[in-house]
Amino acid sequence: MTAPSPRPGAGAGFQTTNTMRDVTVHGAAIQAGSITGGVHVHHNPVGPPTPWQVRPVPASFTDRSEDLDGLTAWIRGRSPYIRVVAVHGPPGVGKSTLAQRLLDELRDEYPGGQLYVDLRGYDPEGPVRLDEALGRLLRSLYGGDLPSGVEERAAWWRSVTAERSRRPVAVLVDNAVHADQVRALVPGGRDHLLVVTSRMPLTDLGRDGARHHHLHPFSPTAAQEYLAAVAGEHRVAGDRRAAHAIASLGAGLPLSLALAGSVLASHPERSLAELATALTERREQVLASPHGLTPLGVAMTSSLDETYWGLPRPRARVFRSMSHLFTRDVDAAVTAAVCSLTPEDAEQELSALAGAGLLITMREDAIRGTVYGFHDEVHAYARHRAVTEATDGELDEQTRRALDFYLATITAAKRLLTDTHRRLARDYRFKPDGPAPFSTKDGAAAWLHAQSINLMPAVRAAAAAALPQTCWQLVHALWAYLRLSHDHALWGESHQLGLTAARECGNQLAEQEMLNTWGIGLRGDNQFAAAVERFEQVLQIARAGGDRRGEAQALHEIGSTYLAADRPNAARPPLEQGRALRQVLGAEATDPDDQRVYNRAVALSDTALGQVAIGLGDAAGALSRLTSARTTLLDLQDDLDAARALAWLARAHALAGDLDAAEREGRQAVAECTAIRSARWTARSLELLGRTLREAGRDGQARDAFEQSLQIYTALNPRDADRVRRQLPTDA
Repeated sequence: MTAPSPRPGAGAGFQTTNTMRDVTVHGAAIQAGSITGGVHVHHNPVGPPTPWQVRPVPASFTDRSEDLDGLTAWIRGRSPYIRVVAVHGPPGVGKSTLAQRLLDELRDEYPGGQLYVDLRGYDPEGPVRLDEALGRLLRSLYGGDLPSGVEERAAWWRSVTAERSRRPVAVLVDNAVHADQVRALVPGGRDHLLVVTSRMPLTDLGRDGARHHHLHPFSPTAAQEYLAAVAGEHRVAGDRRAAHAIASLGAGLPLSLALAGSVLASHPERSLAELATALTERREQVLASPHGLTPLGVAMTSSLDETYWGLPRPRARVFRSMSHLFTRDVDAAVTAAVCSLTPEDAEQELSALAGAGLLITMREDAIRGTVYGFHDEVHAYARHRAVTEATDGELDEQTRRALDFYLATITAAKRLLTDTHRRLARDYRFKPDGPAPFSTKDGAAAWLHAQSINLMPAVRAAAAAALPQTCWQLVHALWAYLRLSHDHALWGESHQLGLTAARECGNQLAEQEMLNTWGIGLRGDNQFAAAVERFEQVLQIARAGGDRRGEAQALHEIGSTYLAADRPNAARPPLEQGRALRQVLGAEATDPDDQRVYNRAVALSDTALGQVAIGLGDAAGALSRLTSARTTLLDLQDDLDAARALAWLARAHALAGDLDAAEREGRQAVAECTAIRSARWTARSLELLGRTLREAGRDGQARDAFEQSLQIYTALNPRDADRVRRQLPTDA
C-alpha cells in the first residue's frame, strides 16, 4: 500500500492508492487504486431476506382440529404440484386465523418463507388492483425493477417462484372475490402452496386443482371454549348459563365472541350475566332497524355495537377517523396528525383499540413502530359510524390532515435522498408540527419502503378529493421512492394523475416536472418512443416559458433515451445541445449550490456523450469525455456517478486498444460500485468488464465476470439478465 496522494480533481482531498492481485473480495468494503489478476467479488444476496409475513396464530386459537387434519393431509398428498386451498365462509368465522394456523403447521415444509397479501375484496373502495398485489408479492422475494403490465408482472412472479422450487414458499391471499384474481397469483414451478380466503366459494378454481373448504361457525361447545380462552376460564366457569347465552348470541362467530371476551377482559367487575343482557338488548335494537342482515350479521353487529358504545368518546373518534382514511394500515404518526394528538397519546389509543378487538396488530416496524389494521367486517362498521356521526366537513378535514402528513414526510425524504432534484413549492393546510421520523438517507429510504403500501392510495385520494395541488405535489415528492423501487406501474399511474392535476392548476412548471419524471420512468420500462414524446413536450414548455434549466434537462433526457435505445447517432445532437446549455448556466450561476448542480449536470452529459462516442467507434472522443466526467464527479464526491463514468472509461480504453488499462479500470469500477452497495451498477460494471476480458482473450475470466453479473441481474431485472446471458462465452 502506498502513501496517500491527491486524487484527480479532488483539490485538497486525498485517496489511498493500493494494489491488489489475485484476491477474493467478500461484501462491500474495498477501495483500490490498482487491481490486477483474478478478482472475484462475492456479493451478499440481492433482494429481501426470507419473508415470514403471516401473522402469528393467537393463543386463543380453539378447535378446528378436524379442518386442519383434512387440509394438511390433502396438501401433503399433492406432491409435486402447486397446492391451492380455497377456504370460504361468512365474515368473522375465522378464515384468516385458520389459514394462519395451517401455514404455521406446515412452516418447516415451506422454507422459502410465508407471504401475505390482502386483496381487500369487500372494501367499499373496491379491491386492491392486481398489479399492486403482484408487486407486493414480487417485492417480498425480489429486489429489482417491476414492470408496469399485469401480464408481465404475473410472468415475472411465476419466474421468480419457479427458481425457488427447491425452497418452496407458502402464500396466504385474503379476501378474494373471484377466481381470476387468485389465478394470477399462483406461483410458478412446483411444490409451492397458495391458501386463499373468500366469503363465497371460488368454484372456478376447481379447474386449477384447488381444494375447496367451507369453514363453519363454532359448535356451542367450541364457542364456550373460545370464550373461556379470550375472557378467562374462571369467569366462564363461574356462570355457565350466561356463557352459553353469550356464545349463542355470538352465533358461533370467533370475531363476535372475541369482541365479547375483550369487553369482559377490560371490565373485570362486569358479570357475564350483565353482558348477556346487554347483548340481548343490542340484538333487539338491530332487529328493529331496517338492516336486511342475516342472522350471522345480526350477531356481529350486536357485538360491535356493544364494544363501540362502551368506548370512551375520544377513543371512539380515533376508531372512526382512522377507518375513513385512504391508508391501508395505520400507525401512531399518521393518527397523531389526523386526530391532533401527540404521537404518544395516539399510540396509547391505538393500543387500547387493539386490546378491545377493534384493531389488528399487524407488525412491529423499526421505523413506524406498531402498525395496525382493520378486520374487514370491523372496518365496514367503523366507516358506517364515521359517516353517520361526522359533523359538517369533519371527514374532509381528516383526509386533508392525512394527505398533508404524507406530503410533508415524503418531501422531507426526497430532499434527503435527491437533494439536486428541482424544488417546487408545497401548499399545506395542516402541516405537521413535529420533525420527520428520520434524519438520515438510510432512515428516509427505510420510511418510504415501510410506507410503500400507502403511497399510491394517497395520490388517488388527493385526486378523488379534488385537491389537484396536493395531488401533483405528492407525485413530485415521490421521485425519490420511484428511483429506489423502480415500480413502473406506480410510476405510470401516479404521473398520469399528477399531470392531470398540474394542468388543472395551470402550473406549467409542475406540468413540466410531471412530464420529465414520467419520461424517465417510461425509459426505465423500455418504452422509448413514449419517453421521447414526454421529453419533447417538456422541451416545448420549457422553451416557451424561458426555462433554460428545464430546456437543458429535456435535451439531456431525449439524448439519454436514444442512447438507451441503442441509437447513438440520434442521441448525440440533443446531448451536445443540453451540455452546452448546462455549461452556460453553470458559468452564469453565482450561488455555490447552483454551480455544483450545473457542474454535476455537465459531467453527467459528458458520461452520456462518452457512451455515444463508444457506440460510434470514436475512442479519442470517448476518452476525453469520460476522463473529464470522472474527474468532476470525484471532485463533487458523487461516488456512484464517478464509478459509472469509470466503468465506461474502461470500455473507452478497450476501444482504443489499451486492454491493460481497460481491465485495470474495469476492475476498479467493479470494486467502487460494490463498495457503495449499488447492486445495479455492480452488475453493469461486471458485464462491461466481461466484454473487456473477452476481447483480451481471457475467456475463463470473462465467463466468471458475466456469471457474477448474471447472478445479480437475475434478482434485479430479467431483461438485463437476458442481455448478459447472451454474452456468456460458449464452451468449445
